Amino acid sequence: MMEIRNATLEEVEKVTNLWLEFIKNPKGSDLNIVPNEENKERWKEFAEGIIKKKLGAVKIAIVDGNIVGYILYTYRDSPLQLYKKRGTIYDLFVREKYRGMGIGKALLSSALEDLKLNGVKMVQLYVKSDNITAISLYESYGFKESLKVMRREF
Repeated sequence: MMEIRNATLEEVEKVTNLWLEFIKNPKGSDLNIVPNEENKERWKEFAEGIIKKKLGAVKIAIVDGNIVGYILYTYRDSPLQLYKKRGTIYDLFVREKYRGMGIGKALLSSALEDLKLNGVKMVQLYVKSDNITAISLYESYGFKESLKVMRREF
C-alpha cells in the first residue's frame, strides 16, 4: 500500500538522504552538484524553509512504512511580476527498487493538484535530456519542452 502526503519537518532528514541518492544518480540530476555534507545541509535547510514558510511542499511516498520517494516544489519561482503565476518542481525521485509501481505518477499528480489549488497557472521543471523515462512521464502530464540549457566547460 502506498501513501502520498506532505513531509513533516521531522522527516526532512530522511528525505535529505533520498536527495543524496538522487544527485548521485547519473540519469537523475545535474552531476555538477557535489554530494557532500555541506550541500546536504544546504538542501535540508532549503526543504525546511519551503515547509516552514509555506512556499511549496515536500511530498513523500511511503511504502511499508518507508519513505521511498519525494517531490519538492514551490508555488512561486520569481520575485518578478509574471503574466502567469509559475511554480517550479525542483526534484522528483523514487528509489530504484520501487520504480515502475506508479509512485512517480502519484507524487507528480499530487503535486500538480496542490500547485493548481494554490493559484499556480504554469509549472516548470528541469530534466536531463537523456532521462527518457522522466521525460515520458512529464509529457504524459502535458509538459512540453520550452527552452534548452546549454553548457560549456573549460
